[in-house]
Amino acid sequence: MIRHIDPEKCTGCGQCFKSCSLDVFRLHTDQPACSPCMAACPAGTDIRAYNHLLQQNRLEEALAVLKRGTPFPALTGRVCFHPCESKCTRANMDASVNINALEQFLGDLDLQKLPEPAATRRLSRAAVVGSGPAGLAAAWHLALDGWPVTVFEALPRPGGMLRYGIPAYRLPDAVIDAQIRQLEALGVEFRCGVRIGEGKDLGMADLEDLGFRAVLLAPGLSAGKRLALEGMDLHGVHTGVEFLRALRMGGAPATGRRVCVIGGGNVAIDAAISARLLGAESVFMCCLEDREHMPAFEHNVRDALERGIVLHPALGPARIEGAEGRVSAVEFRACTALFDEQGSFAPRFDEARRERFEADSVIFAIGQSGDFADIASGVEMNGARIAVSGNSMRTSRPGVFAAGDAVTGPASVIQAIVGGRDAARAMSRALNGLLVEDSGQENEKRPVADNMPVDDLPRLPRNERKTRADGTPFDEAAIGFDQLDAQAEAMRCLTCGSKAVIAYNDDCMTCFSCELRCPAGAIDVHPFKERLPYTLYDGEGGRI
Repeated sequence: MIRHIDPEKCTGCGQCFKSCSLDVFRLHTDQPACSPCMAACPAGTDIRAYNHLLQQNRLEEALAVLKRGTPFPALTGRVCFHPCESKCTRANMDASVNINALEQFLGDLDLQKLPEPAATRRLSRAAVVGSGPAGLAAAWHLALDGWPVTVFEALPRPGGMLRYGIPAYRLPDAVIDAQIRQLEALGVEFRCGVRIGEGKDLGMADLEDLGFRAVLLAPGLSAGKRLALEGMDLHGVHTGVEFLRALRMGGAPATGRRVCVIGGGNVAIDAAISARLLGAESVFMCCLEDREHMPAFEHNVRDALERGIVLHPALGPARIEGAEGRVSAVEFRACTALFDEQGSFAPRFDEARRERFEADSVIFAIGQSGDFADIASGVEMNGARIAVSGNSMRTSRPGVFAAGDAVTGPASVIQAIVGGRDAARAMSRALNGLLVEDSGQENEKRPVADNMPVDDLPRLPRNERKTRADGTPFDEAAIGFDQLDAQAEAMRCLTCGSKAVIAYNDDCMTCFSCELRCPAGAIDVHPFKERLPYTLYDGEGGRI
C-alpha cells in the first residue's frame, strides 16, 4: 500500500506510472507550471497532456487536446519547425522526444473522419481572403463558433502557400485535400479563382454589399524577391516562390543539369531539393551567411546535404553570365559581414575574392514579398505590411481584420495558424456585437518546469524514404509512425511539471518498485499491507 506522494518533491517524470506493473498511478498534467516544450510552442499546445494520454492509448482524447492548440495537426506535424523539441528536457540526457512525429501520427488519425458542424448556426457571415494557414485557421475557428464562412482564393485550388509553396515530398496534396474536406464538413465555403481587390473580381465594398459583416485579410506573401543584378533578365533565372508554385501546378521550368540556388533559408532548401528531384545532376546553394548562421532549419539543411546538395556559404552574387540569352554561369564575391555597427542588415563584400560557378539555371530564394495595395484598399499600412491594432488583429477599416505573413512578414506555418486563431476570436466578438479592443497584454507567463533525468531510452526516428522504386520522387518522404512506434515514443516523454497521483491504491502489492525508482524520492510506500513486512535490500547487502 502506498502511504504518500510528496507533491513538493514530485517532478511529474512519470517513472512511477511507467514502471508500475499493476497500473496504480496516474499523472495530473493540468498544473500551474507549464512544460518546457509547451512554453516553446507558438500555439501553446499542451504537449505533456496529450503525451500522457498517448501513453495510456487514449488516442481520441490525446487528439482532442492537441487540436486545442492547432486545428491542423496533419499539416503542422509535417511542416512545423518544432521548436518544442529544442527545449525538451529529454534532450539533456539522450535525445528529445520526437514530438513532431507524434503530432503527425495523431494528425493522420484525425483525417480519418469528418468533424460534426457546430450545433448553433448564426446568421451573420464572415469572409476570409486567402486560404493559406492563417486563413484556414480563422475559417476553422469561426465555423466551430457557428458563423457561416466563405473563403476566397485567387489560385485554382485552396491551400495558399501550403499547396503552392511547399513541395509535395514534404506536404502532399492528399493531406491538404483531406484538411479542406474537414473544413467543408464544418460548413466552410471555398470560392477559388476569385481575386479580391480594387479593379479585381470583387472589391472590399463588394464584400460588404454581399452581406459579409467581418472580413479577414490573409493574402500571404506570394511573390519572390529579385536583385538588381546584371543578367537577371536571362532565360533560366527564377525566384524560389515562383519555381515552387509552378512545380505544384504541374508546369515546373526545365532546370538543366546544373542548378544554382541563391539563399540560405527554407525556401532555398525546398527549391534545391526539388531541382534535385526533377533530375538536375548538380545542385548547389550559395548564401550570404556562414554555415552556422544559415536561417534554414537545421533538419532541412541535413536533408539537403543527404540528397547531395553542395553548400557554398558566405558568398553573395555579383553578376549572372549568359550565352545566347540563357544562363551559363554565376559570379560571386566573398561576404565578410552581414550587419553594420548598428545591427542593421548591410552586407559587406571583399571584391577581390571572387568565385565563378557554371550553371544552367539560377533560383533566387532571398525572401518573399506581397503587393497589398489593391486588396487592402482603405486599410492603413505599416510599410509593406498591413497594420493591425495589437493582438486584436483589427485594421483601420471597420469590420476588417488581418493575419498571417501580410501582417508579420515571413513567418512559420504554426505562427500563421496562431495569427488566424487570434483573428477569428476577435471577429467572433465583432460579429456578436461586442467591443473588440486590444488587450495590451502578452500571453500569460507561467513558470517552466524541469525534471530530473531518468533511464536512457533511444529516440525513434520517423520512417522516411528518399526515392521510390516506381519513379515518383515527389511522394511524401516522411511516412510517420504506426501506433506501436507512437506509443513507444510517447513513453519517452517526461511529462515535465505534472504531478503523480495514486489512482488505484487497492491494486498495490507493496513491491516497492515505485519508491526505489522514483528519482525525486517523492514516494513513500507503507510496508504493512501484507501480514509480514518485506525486507528490502539496496543491492549491496545492506537493508533499506
